[in-house]
Amino acid sequence: MKYAKNRDESEEILRLVIKKMASHPAACTPYCYAMWYEHISGINPALSEAINKALADGSKLDDDQVEDFYANFLSNTNRDKQLKLQQNLLLLLTNISGFTAESDKQALDFGNNLQSYEESLKRDLDPEALSVLLDKMVGDTKMMRSSIMNLQSELATSKQKVEMLHVELESARAEAHNDPLTGTLNRRGFEIVAQKNLDDVAKLDKGLSLLMVDIDHFKNVNDSYGHLFGDKVLTTIASTLKSKIKGQDELARLGGEEFAVLLPETQLVGAQAVAESIRKSIEKTRIYRLDSDESVGLTISIGITIYSSDDNLTKLLDRADKALYVSKQSGRNKISVHLKENQH
Repeated sequence: MKYAKNRDESEEILRLVIKKMASHPAACTPYCYAMWYEHISGINPALSEAINKALADGSKLDDDQVEDFYANFLSNTNRDKQLKLQQNLLLLLTNISGFTAESDKQALDFGNNLQSYEESLKRDLDPEALSVLLDKMVGDTKMMRSSIMNLQSELATSKQKVEMLHVELESARAEAHNDPLTGTLNRRGFEIVAQKNLDDVAKLDKGLSLLMVDIDHFKNVNDSYGHLFGDKVLTTIASTLKSKIKGQDELARLGGEEFAVLLPETQLVGAQAVAESIRKSIEKTRIYRLDSDESVGLTISIGITIYSSDDNLTKLLDRADKALYVSKQSGRNKISVHLKENQH
């Protein structure tokens, strides 16, 4: 589940996406729609930054640019890494094919030679002819044995290369699911792990809680102290959040200054305790500016919800968002809970 929007929100985004697509020469493909959707909905900050830079001089996006944006910011792995992995795998398969083809040829030649030797042995051979035949058989056998050993060696090397490619691929996938600034999961990564937890019935029986965390007045921080300090704030908040959750819990930066904390096997009371511990810790934290000894204090607002039997990730996120909105509207630096009617 990637796009946590209700019907009204998605219809508004659709209207804006169509308007954007119509104003650019790129074809109206699903890739183009997905690109504009993530940009307009604000769920992919890196993509939005790249698009804004590309359009800063009044340029229009063509098919190649849309393809590049999709490959680099929406696909599961970085495009350059993906192409490199494909090229390396293709080279590896070509080499293996060459090794096995040569071995097949030598095996065929060896088989033909053995058949010839068999025919020769059926005839009366003098000792000298028999000795020559045996020398040929020994020579062919050594050659075949050497070929087999070479093939085994090449296959062992190829196996190591395949394992290395697998590690590189997993690394590229991990990068695609992580936020580069904070080291937490990004939205895509969060949706994947959240869905795994929602599919785990045994865990769900023990409860599942979701916290939505938003840094209060973060825009003012960026405007007053600059984006570098804003980045320091984000990494500090992320570090504090990591310190307050346990092994199976999941932390993600969903975009901007908004974080999500998924708490498997946790009921409401436990979620409230975690949220309060996080809130108090952030409230006490002072973050020092990069260019002076001045420190800045921050607060966060938190929204909480818990899983109900017919929930999906979209519903959970929507309720947590509503709870977060209440915290914001009631003065910030607060914790609010939003539950389904049957959970009250």
